[in-house]
Amino acid sequence: MPRLAKTPTPPPPGHVWIDEAARRMSVTVNTLYNYRQQGKGPVAIPSPRRLAYRIADIDAYLDERTQRALNPVRSREVRPPEPRTAHRRKTPVAA
Repeated sequence: MPRLAKTPTPPPPGHVWIDEAARRMSVTVNTLYNYRQQGKGPVAIPSPRRLAYRIADIDAYLDERTQRALNPVRSREVRPPEPRTAHRRKTPVAA
């Protein structure tokens, strides 16, 4: 008897599975797993055997990244330049 193809389980309303989230964010699935491990990126919601992401969280994350790219100085702390000091020449020691 032929096997029946399993129909994919739809994500919860307003959510997408991790592979679709990676496609929307133009990153790999492994990158999303790394972001999750590091506490970066949109929040993932564990579901049985898969991770789901809220579409609104993905859009907000992408908007934030766009704003940071457009305004890099305002979006993060920038260390002020250190004052320049003149280097002193070493005088040769007379032998």
